[in-house]
Amino acid sequence: MKYIKPKRRIACLLTGFAAMLLCGVSDCLLSFMGEGEPYAVGKMVSMNISKVPLWYYQVSFVIGIIAAAGYFLGASAVWSYAGDRLGDKPSKALKAYSFGTAMMSVGIFGIHSICCLALMNVRAAVLSGVTAENIEKYFVPSSLHPFIIGTVWQTAADLVSGTAFIILICRGVINVRRWWIAVGPLCLYVICQVLGRVLSAVSGSSLFTHWLAGGESWGIAFMFLAAAFACKKDSRKEL
Repeated sequence: MKYIKPKRRIACLLTGFAAMLLCGVSDCLLSFMGEGEPYAVGKMVSMNISKVPLWYYQVSFVIGIIAAAGYFLGASAVWSYAGDRLGDKPSKALKAYSFGTAMMSVGIFGIHSICCLALMNVRAAVLSGVTAENIEKYFVPSSLHPFIIGTVWQTAADLVSGTAFIILICRGVINVRRWWIAVGPLCLYVICQVLGRVLSAVSGSSLFTHWLAGGESWGIAFMFLAAAFACKKDSRKEL
């Protein structure tokens, strides 16, 4: 992580907040993979993906680049703030946060690019008349495996950094109230997933699962916002 000076931290955190809010929107766009039989690519993508507008994936791809830069700035600011608060005190939680966010900084655009390009390729194949059987036979070995690796990488990074964030709040290193944990990366992801499935089941429409697909990214956004409030609170005390 890059050390961010105190006077630049709030700006970096708000940049990260905005970038990850936008990233959540791109997650929603990326969740549209068509609906209805037959399915391909491990039964994740419908052959009706051709009906999904191409710009969904193109916009998501571009947002991934913006999100990667914003995430790095925000995560660096959180790390710098927590490090200054701890001083010379050793902290396994801060080391874990640094490790997890470094992984995520590399992976956040990587997984987005893998997903976007894979879906665009499947969509093009369907429009070209390739059957579900041939997509499964020739496409999956070359594209599904990188997707799985990228997903595992990002999930591990999010678990490490999200857990460390919770610990840093509970120990008072990040000086905000504990209710911020509920809108952090791990909790908000679970809340959005559960809420999306429940609302979709009740309404009979899958749109809710798409609209709430950005929980993980929005949780990261609120993690940066929490740190921004903490920085603001500490700066007022110094006056």
